[in-house]
Amino acid sequence: MKKVLSLFIVAVFVFAAFSAISVSAVKAGEDVAFAHVVASGNDPYAEFTFSPDGNHTTIDPDTVKWASVRYRTITECDNTGVQLIGQFYICSAAEPFIPIKYVHSGQWETIIVDMTSVSEKTTLASKWNSTSYTDKTKIRFDPLESNRDAEAAQSETDTAVVSDGDSIDIAWIAFFESEEDAKAYDGSQDTPYCIILPEDLEWPGGTNNLPDPEVFKTKPTVTDAPEVPTEPATETPTEAPTEQVTEQPTEPATDKQTEAPTDGTMEPTIGADTKAPTDPGKTDKNGFPVWAIILIAVAAVVLVCVIVMSVVSAAKKKKQ
Repeated sequence: MKKVLSLFIVAVFVFAAFSAISVSAVKAGEDVAFAHVVASGNDPYAEFTFSPDGNHTTIDPDTVKWASVRYRTITECDNTGVQLIGQFYICSAAEPFIPIKYVHSGQWETIIVDMTSVSEKTTLASKWNSTSYTDKTKIRFDPLESNRDAEAAQSETDTAVVSDGDSIDIAWIAFFESEEDAKAYDGSQDTPYCIILPEDLEWPGGTNNLPDPEVFKTKPTVTDAPEVPTEPATETPTEAPTEQVTEQPTEPATDKQTEAPTDGTMEPTIGADTKAPTDPGKTDKNGFPVWAIILIAVAAVVLVCVIVMSVVSAAKKKKQ
């Protein structure tokens, strides 16, 4: 009983752990609200005011040095085949930019950004500090940009641009004081210092060629899902089961079960499941195991021998 109870408790714990993992996957996974950002111009960007859903509506660059961006890439490369990245600039847009190097998997990904980092192609130092960052209520975000140095954008030899229709999905942009909080964030914790959510990604005045994104609360394909099961559910159960159940079971069942008792022999017409009980190597005609019968018989013989030997021994003693 104790073993059974222990196994039951273990099963409960395993089920609870699996449920917790599933809930976490939903919070950080596919069914999250997101903004579908589409470019219409070669340098799309905007300045975003921090959402009141965060713990602060202004940022302190001296202590807040980490960001978490939840995204899904759709367009991978610019018109020259160079991979696209994202960029942060402080407000007002001071160089250099802070690169956001996407994983172009087409699936939901989360990137942790060191806000003190700068473009690899520039010699400028990071301006992520309270001295350079004067307007702390918002930040400039370029969601789609060629992986190049911003200072070379106007070069005569630089033809890399973002094309109209290039797009990316953004679920959140959250800022943290610690790297650990940034890495642990799945959209459910109350840890972001500042945050930009999909509904906040509405491009304010002064934007450059970037229209308001379409915001989805869940994946757009969810509404089409119920239509798929309707056809197989109505056709398959009505046709297939009727033919198999009425035709196959009726003929073999009547032939094999009615003919066997009249012949007196079971072998020609009986199925595999009725042969097994009559197998002389396993059970007798009543279904009793043969090995048990043999064991009982051997025990009986031994018992008779013991009794006979006892009687003979007693008779010899009396004669003496």
